[in-house]
Amino acid sequence: MSYNNSEDYFESNEFKAALKKFEEAERSGQEIILDSEEFVDIAEYYYNHGKVNAAIEIINRAIDLYPGAAAPLLFKARMALLDYNDINKANLYADLINDKNDLEYFYLKAEIMINEGKIEEADNYLENKYEEIDDDEKDYFAIDTTALYIDYNIIGKANKWIKKSEAVDTVEYKEQYARIMMENGDYKKSQELFNELIDNNPYSTQYWNSLASSQFLCNNIEEAIQSCEFALAINPENATALLNKANGLYNLGNYKEALKYYTRYCEQCPNDENGETLIGFCNMLLEDYLNAIKHFQIAERLSAQNSPMLTDIYKDWAFALCRLGRIDESMTVLDKAQNIGCDQNELLVYRGSLLIGSGRFYESKKYFLKAIKDSDYSPNIVMKTAIVIYESGNINVAYKMFQMLYKKYPNWTKGYAYYAAICYSLNKEDEFLKNLKKAVIFSPEESKIVLGKLFPEDMETNYYYQYMLNKLGKS
Repeated sequence: MSYNNSEDYFESNEFKAALKKFEEAERSGQEIILDSEEFVDIAEYYYNHGKVNAAIEIINRAIDLYPGAAAPLLFKARMALLDYNDINKANLYADLINDKNDLEYFYLKAEIMINEGKIEEADNYLENKYEEIDDDEKDYFAIDTTALYIDYNIIGKANKWIKKSEAVDTVEYKEQYARIMMENGDYKKSQELFNELIDNNPYSTQYWNSLASSQFLCNNIEEAIQSCEFALAINPENATALLNKANGLYNLGNYKEALKYYTRYCEQCPNDENGETLIGFCNMLLEDYLNAIKHFQIAERLSAQNSPMLTDIYKDWAFALCRLGRIDESMTVLDKAQNIGCDQNELLVYRGSLLIGSGRFYESKKYFLKAIKDSDYSPNIVMKTAIVIYESGNINVAYKMFQMLYKKYPNWTKGYAYYAAICYSLNKEDEFLKNLKKAVIFSPEESKIVLGKLFPEDMETNYYYQYMLNKLGKS
């Protein structure tokens, strides 16, 4: 959770001195009195490093010392929102703030409305406050509101609010405008802005990490890794840079190096289930299934009951068990996924995929049939089942399933790359060409993955159809 500070602030000499003073006093048992915002800074630092209980203790101390002060109550309210989705508690903390004209109070009330799904109500509230505040506050109010909307991926509103600010030459404006450009997919413009910010502050890990994120999103993986390395040269323990570099190495297929950086990331963020899950997945790709399982178990312990990560954790854990020949244990792990509200029909298909991959075809069949029946012959479930059956080597069965799928759902546009691959394997040239043509139109990326080995490596997918027409003498 980010309350009010950038990661650059936590790496500043000013903050490090305050933290050192606080920790020395704690170790010696001396009472130290800080102002409410200083307490919050230290609590946020601890929170971001996985020391949640210590952070809460500091915040509670600040609230006791400064009842009604905005900063610690804002922190508690945002914890209630982001960690526990507890709207009532967030409102309770907001109501305890003495200064109801504090701009941060306005942002918090709007954030609570956003979490309630009342986006237009939040926007009207902020518009009213914008009209009420002093003119010299309006530019930065608009920028802060922009940042709030970006945090919640409400980019249309962010675009509207950034235009209200005339402080276009300020660092704060450029930071948020660069984020908007990145969210809008204008990576070139966002990178220009982040580079401009870096030119003015080359020791900002925040800017280097933001630049890396933009480069990563437009698939400039090696450039993104280089930006991470600049951030790590400034601070070798910067968690964001460690995670970004690990992700870059992973995407390049360098799983051993990625594993090192995921491990370093987890040392900085020991309570993040995402890091442990990624370590587990890297170990799985390196065929170290025992270590993979160990980290999936840690990830499960770290996850909240409603964590969206849990389904993937259980599925990967089950896969690793399956690779060790422990198929019955893998089914037991998938029982956990079944109890947390995931898509039950997709889970049935996944169970079937593990069983069929372990040579237990007849057992897998009952799960596939149940998934198809329970989903009322959903085209997505039929397609996923057909793909699993194709990948298991049962090409004729998969062929019949795809035939049935497109006969029943002629407007279904997914899966044609697999259907084309099946037709190619069965030497059904005319059907292959027909489905290839649809595949490259509807799913070019999937076509590259599934059919790429049939074509020259550097060929773009839009040339696949004509190339194969010529190759098969059908042109």
